[in-house]
Formats: sequence, structure tokens, C-alpha cells
Amino acid sequence: MKYLLSMTLLLAIGLQQIDAHGMMLSPPSRSSRWRYDGSAPQNWNDNELFCGGLYRCRGAKESVSVVEDFLMLATKYFYSIGVVPYESDEKPRFGLHLYLGFHVANLLFVWFTMMVFVVNSVRDNEDFLKISMVVGYITFGNVGVLKILVVQLQKRKLTSLVQNLKSLFPQPNKGTHEDFDVEHYLRFSKLISKYFGRLYVAMIVINSASSITQYAIQRWWLHSANVELTLPYVPLAPWNWRGSWTSWPTYLLQSTAAYTCTCGCLSADLMMFAVVMQVIMHFDRLAKALREFDKRCSNGAEEDLNELRSLIVYHNQVLRLTSKMNDIFGVPLLLNFLNSSMLICNVGFQLTIGISLEYIGRQVLIILSALVEVYLICSLSQMLINASKNVSLAVYDMDWLEYDTKFRKMLVLVVMRAQKPVSLNAKAFLSTVSMGTMTTFMQVSYKFFCAIRMMYQ
Repeated sequence: MKYLLSMTLLLAIGLQQIDAHGMMLSPPSRSSRWRYDGSAPQNWNDNELFCGGLYRCRGAKESVSVVEDFLMLATKYFYSIGVVPYESDEKPRFGLHLYLGFHVANLLFVWFTMMVFVVNSVRDNEDFLKISMVVGYITFGNVGVLKILVVQLQKRKLTSLVQNLKSLFPQPNKGTHEDFDVEHYLRFSKLISKYFGRLYVAMIVINSASSITQYAIQRWWLHSANVELTLPYVPLAPWNWRGSWTSWPTYLLQSTAAYTCTCGCLSADLMMFAVVMQVIMHFDRLAKALREFDKRCSNGAEEDLNELRSLIVYHNQVLRLTSKMNDIFGVPLLLNFLNSSMLICNVGFQLTIGISLEYIGRQVLIILSALVEVYLICSLSQMLINASKNVSLAVYDMDWLEYDTKFRKMLVLVVMRAQKPVSLNAKAFLSTVSMGTMTTFMQVSYKFFCAIRMMYQ
């Protein structure tokens, strides 16, 4: 017993700190991808990665960003209506699917009610202004539903896109993130998402709460007699809601349907904005790497050729990422332009023929949201064009005469691939979206607006 105790004490004294090693192979991590993909850069130390450990995670005042930080707000809006945009390690609960089913069923119910109202009003030659307002709501609702449907149908592609974003994202250390300037792009992405989201939320809250606010002021503040609650979007329901308690759940159902449409439109846009900002970040980092590479080049030495090959592979990966991005968001982008054009024409028509004062604020917010949406899309696409062009400019500015023939041929490959600027596109209808598209969009919308005015007169 004494001998056993002595050996135990000796072993305990001799123990030292153990540094564990490991790698992730299924699925392969970014550092180990080269073991399965020959185009990936080799990292023979992929089993020795270390980002500070548990104590650094607990005690660090700041942490590095990840892909999910860019997508956070879009994902939250999607989850608020029960939509899971892409697959993750955490499986959605069954209750979330029921929650989505409720939103879809309620949305279809309100949409059918609006269609019945429009058909009956047109048949009976009722107020044309009220009809045009409900038609605008139907248009907005159609786009929201179609965007949700597109996201659900392309869930696998969106999951693959997020995985590609993660594979290209900088390594989780402060130095690499400073090279990519990740925090700058993340701040800009969050700024756009936050204020654009607030604009949409303000629009839907004001449109949904205006009727009940007017009712509360007239009944409990002004003490007016015979005040009835009016529904926020369409004064029609399959039951007799006027003057009874059923007006309150009917009001809630219509407001919920409006929120569902808003989240469908908003979430798809925010996700597209987040992906575009990351692609811009990669193009800018590639251009920066090429310029820095030119300063420290050693006249085409083998190590420089290998580094240039890795930059070419990186460029190809970013280009494939943009193709996947346009494949997924092409249809929602087309819906954005169609919806915004119709809303601008419709709301502009209402504002010019003498809409009542209680509706002016609501309609102005709708047209403002449509204009801001189109402007952000065109502006980010223009930034994407400039960032992709910057890669070819970085190669053009390099000192070509200092390199050998093999090195120059590799540079020509980079220039050739960067000749065609990368941008957002709406399938075959809008091959290139830029700030010039904003001008064209406004001109087309104004022509349709004039046509509607002439038909009305």
C-alpha cells in the first residue's frame, strides 16, 4: 500500500500541462479542406490551431466576428415568423413549423379577403381610391409570400452558400481579421440592416396601429358617440365584425398578416445585403493582397509563384460565391423591382388625386420604404462592381517588367477573370444592377404613373 501511494505521489509531481491536438475532418474545416480539395491552400499544422482556449473566451473583452454576425438580424426576422432560412447544427422544433403554418394560413385568409373586396368593389363601382389602396397591400403581400416561398425552396442552396461564406471567412484571430478589416464591413452591414429594418417596422406599425389609435382618441379622449373600430387594411371579413367583439381578433389577424409580409420582404433583403458585404470584403482583401504582394515580390521566385497561385484560387472561389449568390437572390431581386415600381406608381397616384389626411402618413412611409429599398440594392451592387474592378486595377498597377514570363501569364489570368465586373442581377431581366439602374427605375415608374393618371382622368 505504501509502495502504491509513493508511486501515485511521484506521478502527480511529474505531471505537467497537456496541450491537446485535434482537427475537424467530417465535415472538413477550412484548415483541413486541402486534404480533400487540391485547390485549397495547404496547412500542415491544421491539427495545432489555437485561438486562446477556454480562459481567453471567458476573460476576453472582445471576440472575433463570425459569418453569423452578418446574418444575425435577417435570421431573427425570419425566425419571428417561423422560417428557418438555412440548415444549422440546431434542428428546428416542431412548434416552429406550426408557428409558420399559422402565419401562412392567416396570410392566405387575409389575402383572399382582400381579393373578394376588390372584386366586389370594382363590380359595384365603389370608391376607386380605396380599391387602389387595397391593391397596393395585395401587391406588397404577394411579394412577401413569394420571397418566403423562394427562401424555403432554395434552402439547400442557401445552406451551401452560408457554408461557402464560412470556408472563405478569415481565420478566428485578431491579426487576420485586421487584415480583412472585418469589423469595418460588419459595422457597415449592421448599420444598413438596423436602419432599413427600423424603417420597415415603423411602416408596418404605423399602418397597423393608425386605425386603433384613431379609435382610442375618439372614444376615450374626445368621448365621441357612436365610434366604431375600423380594420387596418380591408373592411371585410367572413363574419359580422362591426360593433362586436369579433372586430378585435379580426384586427389582430390583419395586423399579423401585414407583419408576416413585412418580415418576408425585409429578411430576404437583409440576407442579400449581408452576403454582398462579405463578397465586397473578399474582393477588397484580394486587391490589397495583390498590391502588397507587388511590393515584396522577389522576381518570380518559386515561393512567389505559389503565393500568386493561392491568390488566383482565392479569386476563383470568390467568383463562384458571387454566381451562387445571384442564383439564389435573382428572383427576390426581380420581385423587389417589380413591387417597388408598382407601389410607387400606386401610392403616387393616390397622393395626387386627393387622398384623405389620415392616410397620407401611411402612404408616404410605403413609398419611402420602396425608394430606400431600391436605392440600397443599387448602391450595394455598385460597391460590388467597384470592388471587383479594383482587383484588375491592382494587377494593372503591378510592375510587370520585373517579373518573368511565367509570372506574367499568371497575372494575365487574373486580369482576364476580373475584366467582367461582378454585380447583382435579376436573372435575365436585369443582367447588371448599378446606380444607373436607379435612374432607369425612376424613369419607368414615372411613365407608368403618368399612364395611370391619364387612364383615371
